[in-house]
Amino acid sequence: MKYSFKIFSIFGIPVELHISFLVLILLIYIIALLNLVPYINILTAVLITLIFVSVVIHELAHCYMAKRYGIGIERIVLLPIGGISEMEEIPKDPSKELRIALAGPVSNLIIGGICYIILILSLAYISKTIQGAIYYFIVVNILLGFFNLLPAFPMDGGRILRAFLAERMNFISATKLSASIGKQLAIIMAIIGVFFNFLLILIAIYVYLGAEAEYQTVLLSSLLENDRIKDVMTTDVHTVQPNSTVQETLKIMFKERHMGYPVTDDGQLVGIVTFHDLSKIPEDERDTLIKDIMTKDLVVSNPEESLMVTLEKLNRHRIGRVPVVLENRLVGIVSKTDLTNILERKQSLLEKKGS
Repeated sequence: MKYSFKIFSIFGIPVELHISFLVLILLIYIIALLNLVPYINILTAVLITLIFVSVVIHELAHCYMAKRYGIGIERIVLLPIGGISEMEEIPKDPSKELRIALAGPVSNLIIGGICYIILILSLAYISKTIQGAIYYFIVVNILLGFFNLLPAFPMDGGRILRAFLAERMNFISATKLSASIGKQLAIIMAIIGVFFNFLLILIAIYVYLGAEAEYQTVLLSSLLENDRIKDVMTTDVHTVQPNSTVQETLKIMFKERHMGYPVTDDGQLVGIVTFHDLSKIPEDERDTLIKDIMTKDLVVSNPEESLMVTLEKLNRHRIGRVPVVLENRLVGIVSKTDLTNILERKQSLLEKKGS
């Protein structure tokens, strides 16, 4: 996710903070320290911080359960409206998805229960103010637990609903119905937000867009999961050598009208160079060798990789094409245009079958 940065890792999972979250927390502490708003003091700021710690624990509970089923976790991103766990794949087994989805809300209810016990045991030892803060923290965790059970993607309740439906229909149909219910709930939530709380409108927008994104992701995955890169890649790949100069490579680019080339050394992929890389070199330095300016940190695919996995790589890294490599030897290249064209044809066929 753009505009987020890593703050720590736990269980090998990077936890990132979105810049909007950082701005919100800083704003709250500034207001508290300067006493700009009544009732917002340092205790309130600390309480809000602890609530977001609960959100982290909520997301970690999802991740822990997912990792138990062998599902990789890319990262957790904290936003002002909550957290997002980015998993490498969506579990297709309804029972697994059910357990993963339930883990988050259950963690909030457990936190609330533990804090309630602590409150009861410490009533005689803490001030009324601290008691009130702990009570508020308990209520917020219980509300978070139950609120996340609303049957709306991308909230946990939407995934629980899909797991229930997927036992009775195919996965795509279950996702489509769950997403439709989620979008309707989002509209209701937005209407309520107009009259009661602006934050509900923001959550409604997030839910509505998330529901549609979830359906599109599942649709793409289902359409592309059985196809392999080896079936669509271009095998006649034009390459340049690491000891070619910038001037020589520019001549090739203008002649062949390609905007980027893999760089190979005796068939081994060693880098990639684009017109953007070359255009930054001044004219009087165009005897510079390609190996000195090429990108060496490469995103690659392999012939057996599914089209969906490669498309996700292209989108995540915001690149237009990836080299296809087998045992470090370049065997082909595939572009985002290739994959989107295939996807459009498959969607067209799917629509014709449905009509």
